Amino acid sequence: MREVTLPVAQYVGADLLPALIAEHQVRYADDRRSFLVLDLTVDALPPADVLLCRDCLVHLSFADVARALANIKRGGIDYLLTTTFPSCDQNEDVVTGDWRLLNLERPPFNFPPPLRLMNEGCTESRGAFGDKSLGLWRVGQLPTLEPAA
Repeated sequence: MREVTLPVAQYVGADLLPALIAEHQVRYADDRRSFLVLDLTVDALPPADVLLCRDCLVHLSFADVARALANIKRGGIDYLLTTTFPSCDQNEDVVTGDWRLLNLERPPFNFPPPLRLMNEGCTESRGAFGDKSLGLWRVGQLPTLEPAA
């Protein structure tokens, strides 16, 4: 990451794992890169033009996805760039921490079509996830989801 030239004024990386953040602070932090321990569902988010949320929502329950999206909307972030699987026909709920495919354009999320869709070219599991993509949405156009009790 230190060798990557970022075309941004400031990059803030975040994760739930303090050990990972501590390692990234030592290895990659500089005057333009910083790292925070942060829970996307509840913690205040730093202001940003774009939130890159790769491989995160796929690990959250439907209720926690709803909490994370509400938090992103409160954060004043303009765009969300996040993992989606456009070929997934039906979303299944999981316990937070597990993993599953998510198609954010399908219920219960019902996102509008993304402004841009970038296929990652995923080759894991012998290409079983070949549709894994990053979708770009304007946060203000995302539906409001109600977390289940």
